[in-house]
Amino acid sequence: MARKKQRISHDPIVELFASKLRELRRSRGMTQAELARQAHVTPTYIGRLENGGAAPGIDLGDRFAKGLGTTAQELLPPTASPDTLAVLREQAKRLFDAVLQSADRETLLCLCPLLARLAESPDRGG
Repeated sequence: MARKKQRISHDPIVELFASKLRELRRSRGMTQAELARQAHVTPTYIGRLENGGAAPGIDLGDRFAKGLGTTAQELLPPTASPDTLAVLREQAKRLFDAVLQSADRETLLCLCPLLARLAESPDRGG
C-alpha cells in the first residue's frame, strides 16, 4: 500500500510569497509555463510555488524576479515588522544583566549616576 504524501507546513511568508508570485505572473500576462521557461524550472514547480507547497531559495527568487521584469524585493511580501521598542528593551535588558553579573565596584559607581540621570530624564520615550 502506498503511503500518502505528507504536506510540509511552511511559515506564513511562503503563502504570502505564493500569492505575490501568482499576482505578478498574471499581471504580466504570463502562463506558468512561460515563467518556468524564464526561470529555468518546470511548470509543475511553478504550480507548487503558487499553491504554497514549496519555498524557493534566494537564487531562484532572483531568477523569478528577472523573468517577471521586477526586483526580488517586490517579490518578497511585506511582513509585519517586529516591535522595535520591545526588541531594543529586551536587548538592553540582556546587556544590562550581563554587566551586573560581572560588575565590580568601580563599574557600578560609574553606572549608578548614569542610570539615575536616565531615569530622571523628562523626555524619555515610553
